[in-house]
Amino acid sequence: MRRNVAWSEAALAAAACWAVSVLGYTASAALAEPQLSVALFIGAGLMQWFWARHRSWPAGVAADLVGAAVLFALVDSLRPELGRYVADALAPGAAATVSVAVPTLVGRVRERRHAVAR
Repeated sequence: MRRNVAWSEAALAAAACWAVSVLGYTASAALAEPQLSVALFIGAGLMQWFWARHRSWPAGVAADLVGAAVLFALVDSLRPELGRYVADALAPGAAATVSVAVPTLVGRVRERRHAVAR
C-alpha cells in the first residue's frame, strides 16, 4: 500500500512521539538513568507505522536521514545549555516531528510532479 501521509495523520503520529518522549524521559530522570533509549522506541514505532501504512522507499529513507541528523544535532547543541534530561527529552520529540513531516512533504512533491507531467 503506497499512499501519501495526510497532515492530520502526521500530526497525530508526532503527538504520540512527543508523549512517548516526555513520559520516557520523565521516568528516566526519576530513575536517574540518563540515556537516549526512548529514541529507539520512538524510531521503531515510526518505522512500523510508516511501513505498515505508506511504504515509500524514497520518503522513508529521507525521513530516517533527516530525523537522525536532527536528533544528534539537537542533542549536541541542547545538552550544554538545558542539561542532559531536558535535552534528551526534547531532541527525540523534535526529530520525530521532522521525520513525520518529511514523508508528508515528499508525497506532496511527488503529486505535483505527476500532475505537471500529465
